[in-house]
Amino acid sequence: MRWQPIVLAILLTLSLREAAHGQQAQSAPGAPAKSAAKQEKKEPAAKAPESPDAAPQAEETKPDAPDPDIELQLTVQQAANDKSALVHNLEAYLVKYPDSPRRLPIYRALAQTEMQLHNHKAALDYAEKVIALQPDDSQTMYLAAMILEKMPDDASQVHAIDYDTRLIERVAKADPEARPQQMSLDDWQAGRKKFTVQLYVLRGRMERHLRKNDEAIKDFNLGFQLLPSADAAQNLGEIAEEEKRSEEAIRRYASAFILAGEDPDTSAATQNAMRLRMENLWRFTHDSDAGLGDVLLAAFDQNKQALKAEQPDAVVYNQGVSDPLQFSLRQVDGKGAVKLADHHGKIVILNFWTSWCAYCRVMESHLDDVRAKFAGRGDVVTLAINADEDATLAAPFLLDQKIEGTAVFADGINRAFHVESIPTVMVLDRAGKIAYRAQGYATDSFVGDISAAITKASGAQ
Repeated sequence: MRWQPIVLAILLTLSLREAAHGQQAQSAPGAPAKSAAKQEKKEPAAKAPESPDAAPQAEETKPDAPDPDIELQLTVQQAANDKSALVHNLEAYLVKYPDSPRRLPIYRALAQTEMQLHNHKAALDYAEKVIALQPDDSQTMYLAAMILEKMPDDASQVHAIDYDTRLIERVAKADPEARPQQMSLDDWQAGRKKFTVQLYVLRGRMERHLRKNDEAIKDFNLGFQLLPSADAAQNLGEIAEEEKRSEEAIRRYASAFILAGEDPDTSAATQNAMRLRMENLWRFTHDSDAGLGDVLLAAFDQNKQALKAEQPDAVVYNQGVSDPLQFSLRQVDGKGAVKLADHHGKIVILNFWTSWCAYCRVMESHLDDVRAKFAGRGDVVTLAINADEDATLAAPFLLDQKIEGTAVFADGINRAFHVESIPTVMVLDRAGKIAYRAQGYATDSFVGDISAAITKASGAQ
């Protein structure tokens, strides 16, 4: 599991107060500090009286005692990028300095390194040494919970659930004011939500291991309702399949498949495995692939609505405006707004397009032919209306693809004109009435038909 930067920031926020307190007693490995040996004042030893006949002798010099902090720095440096060597060197250091004031950060380093080396038992031992010394270390507690989940015995799973539950409670109480200064409140809240989902899913997996499916279903649903995730959906699907609830299992697998495709952390192999599992169960229960596509589309729409509900309320443009001619449409280049009423008395070609519509590019070539027929006519204008749900996609698309006309955002006029498919092209006459409408793929007669409509609407003979 990857440590996302925002999730890590949430963990650091949880431990901020404890870390600040701990710094009074603990320092990071390799950081300079005064050696206890150097702080002690030694009393001068009593000298024996010198004999008057004694020959002068050279003073004996004793080598200074090694500085533990410098030795720790050398210990880390000598390991270079060799993780096994780092473990060996740090463990040797702890044998030499068992009461080192640096042992807490050394235990943390050993726990993380052993985890990377897949030495789970050793990693857990060091993680729990950290927790014993600093019970509020949320980052190490999360690491310990993940290690324990990998262990097959029930006792380890119960122990991990305890850690996970404590973390869920801490995250719920986390103070947003303690977040890093460079992090916005929205980012921090999004990170907390994502981390909470990970904790619910982690606890649900361990409850499944303990055969507590009712509790697992509750946790997976809590996580999925908070933020839809492929992991939660797949686990819910697996439980449903095990309990012979095939239709529910298929819906859950479809949801997991769609969500996995939107998650950059999910590998293609993982998503393909989800697809095969869903397809196999569908064929087993329906004897063919017919109808599976509808299930996938429904899952896509449901996930999209759930994710959209988590976003801040979007600005609704032209709210309360019913007359399309009075709609105020923002220009993509930010130069201002355009109203259809501004073109009253002209023939207006409305070209509805999106960044994802491949056929819109073909339609644009047809429209080039139409515009060529009416070149030089100041009373025939084109509005290229972008209907992307994400307005940020329009400008980059226009840098790469040429679309003629004044580029504006739909801002709700697509709904007012009942545009249900992309591309859609309309012609408005001089009074603003629809004189021509074409949806989807253009027919062979498109250029002739729209040209005739423009000529008729303009009153030319």
